[in-house]
Amino acid sequence: MPTVSLLTSAPSRVAARRRTQPVAATNLSRMTRYRAGTYSHTVDTIVFTDGTSARTDLIRLNPNIEAYSLDFAGVAPTRPSHYRADTWSAVPHLQARAYEAEVAWILRNSFPALSTTELSRDLRAAGYALGSRNINEHEAIAGTQAAIWYLTNGLELDNRPLNIPARTIERAGELRVEFDGERQLGGYSADVVTLAGAVLTLQKSRDGKVWQDVAASRVTVPAGGGRVSKSLGVGSTVAHHRYGRTGGGYPHYRLLVDGDATIADVSFRLAGSGLYRNTAPVVHLYDYLLAGARAARRAAVAPALIASEAVVAHGDIVGPFQLVTADAAKVVAGDGYAIVDADGATITKAVAPHQQFFLRVASGAGVTTLTVEIPGDPRGFGGRVVTGVARDEVAGTFTPLALAVPVAQVVEFEIEWAGSDS
Repeated sequence: MPTVSLLTSAPSRVAARRRTQPVAATNLSRMTRYRAGTYSHTVDTIVFTDGTSARTDLIRLNPNIEAYSLDFAGVAPTRPSHYRADTWSAVPHLQARAYEAEVAWILRNSFPALSTTELSRDLRAAGYALGSRNINEHEAIAGTQAAIWYLTNGLELDNRPLNIPARTIERAGELRVEFDGERQLGGYSADVVTLAGAVLTLQKSRDGKVWQDVAASRVTVPAGGGRVSKSLGVGSTVAHHRYGRTGGGYPHYRLLVDGDATIADVSFRLAGSGLYRNTAPVVHLYDYLLAGARAARRAAVAPALIASEAVVAHGDIVGPFQLVTADAAKVVAGDGYAIVDADGATITKAVAPHQQFFLRVASGAGVTTLTVEIPGDPRGFGGRVVTGVARDEVAGTFTPLALAVPVAQVVEFEIEWAGSDS
């Protein structure tokens, strides 16, 4: 285990060395993963930007432990498999992906740590439009798993709005748009600048060469112009019908302008499909979690103990020390020692970042271990990811897991001092 020597000066005769517990501090019992049977009601399907798709669900271990996959390429066991609780670094493919702070934040701020009602409230507060309903469990699981796979495997959920054209071409008297697939349109809006008035007509095309007017798409813009919006009739942009599926639309559209006018800020409304290839709540949660995860990374602080000014005073007080952490932490000394403030009063509460504290010791030289427990804000930053690693796997292919069990980060500092000269 690597040992880091912290700031120490010769006159202080105080040394501090850090070590992080090699095994996650949990009371998790032996865990077993059984072969999946009938799909549960929380199964969903997500689509990635490359067009591939995947099923998502919580991975449920016995006894009553829920988890997410940490490796998209992992293999589910075909027979009961025993898992052990371990650390982030115990998963081989994660050693090159330093995203523990991000995944820890996601696990603390999504389902099942939060109920779907709480999660929906957070999404609305962050400005995501959910409408009147809450996110469903299967959507919450899908969005969370997609965000984790983005960090651990680099897979990108398709979160591109389908109503935004892939290409736009402006020409005299017209605006052409091309989508990256067939689209049925339910309407369009545009800002029109004109002095004498103009007429707008929407046309559709399969190949961008042969054009047809969209029925009832014409809008007369009065002199002076302004924002116009036109709803299209049902089925007016259906190119063909497919048995058992929604009819296909057109990839090419153009807005013709009859009159001396310019158009800008053109937007389209879809018909016959959602705004995304994935359901909107899944996309919103995915975007929300990754934004929060990035903020967690920026706020992450590697725990450290500043001992550069520590001295032995009056034979039984060693310090001052300061913690470098993102949040307040509980500090516990070995048996027979106490954590005190500058007045010698015992500190019973958590120690704040950069708050000075001291160690009351027995007279003379000595050594003890300070255990710093950083619980992390249940709705914020900190803590660790407890991984689940198969103990009886063959060739190391079974899917490693992120247990949905928030735990504290525990760091130990060995303090050693010489006797006082006073």
